[in-house]
Amino acid sequence: MNNQLYEQENLIYRNDSAFNYLLNNAESIQYNQFQEIDIFEDGTSSYIQKKNWGFYDVLVCKTNFRNDTISKIVLVGQLTNSKNSLALYVTNYDKPLKLSGKTNISGQIKIPNGLTELAYINGNKGNTIVLKGEQSKSGDILPKIEKNIFIDISKYTPITLDTFDENPVIINSFDETTRVINLSDMKELSNITCKGNIVLSSNNELKITNTAKLTDVIVSAPTVHIMPGFKGNIQIIAKDSVNIEEHVSLLYPSSIYIKNDNGKASIIINDYSTIAGGIVIDGDTYAGVLNRSLIIHEKATVIGNVYCYGRTQLEGKVIGSICTDKFFLKTKSSNYENVILNGTINRDSLPKDFVELPLFINNFNERKYAVIKKF
Repeated sequence: MNNQLYEQENLIYRNDSAFNYLLNNAESIQYNQFQEIDIFEDGTSSYIQKKNWGFYDVLVCKTNFRNDTISKIVLVGQLTNSKNSLALYVTNYDKPLKLSGKTNISGQIKIPNGLTELAYINGNKGNTIVLKGEQSKSGDILPKIEKNIFIDISKYTPITLDTFDENPVIINSFDETTRVINLSDMKELSNITCKGNIVLSSNNELKITNTAKLTDVIVSAPTVHIMPGFKGNIQIIAKDSVNIEEHVSLLYPSSIYIKNDNGKASIIINDYSTIAGGIVIDGDTYAGVLNRSLIIHEKATVIGNVYCYGRTQLEGKVIGSICTDKFFLKTKSSNYENVILNGTINRDSLPKDFVELPLFINNFNERKYAVIKKF
């Protein structure tokens, strides 16, 4: 018994050591290839693998000895060692950023000509503007992100929900083959539980109700509509639009991603909804900037990174950072350019150990992988 316990503890120790090697060398390890390593060079091998999962990566480490196997599977992101306190970046088109109402920005800001102006919207004279942080001039182009999110589901055989019982519970580990569930014949997803290494895919608009219990999955469709009351942890990859209705909680690490150059693309975060992780609207051409828009309503909150190669209307709260080509404001009576009304951007309140979206190449500070969650 003591010998068996010793062997198991030794196996756990070996697997932990192999995992630490994987974590520290993840940047140089190729995706989707099992690699055999003998961490102590004594004939006992471990098997490591790195998989892409939306904005993040999954690390798998397994060690075998006789008939016993120890494994560790985690979701990781890239953690920057530097104190990056940039709260706001707005491209410099030589048009000033105007602030109105109760607007608060904490953290470094890079804006057109390094200056802000006051705006009086609808005759409002009670502006309360709070700026905490260094102001400097932004560049004439929006920094390009390095991440191109793409889920290649062509190598998997899709299944439909017809193969499951009513109110199915579908769980798939990240050390198994990804399961792709084709929902193209469904307009609405409800009364289902999905967890883990699963892609919910549709070629049409997909509505997700609050009776769908989704954890760690990817949702891929041209248009995604999250209905009121939904709570879950998902990464959304869309092409045309994402609408987050009221009272929705997208738990960390959740994200929304759209890349579109061929038509209008929009993301709307409605009142009383929260997303923890990040939002990205991107494209390859400047011509599409006016067709790409993000709206964060007054009582909505985003925790993490916001990147919009387009126009952003901010009336709610961002705990983290915003990088946008320009701002806009549409009221009942008029349209305004490069205006923030009653918006809050607080980079300083983002937890120090928060693993942000790996958007930009960092040539000055070493980036390392950090564990977000264990499976």
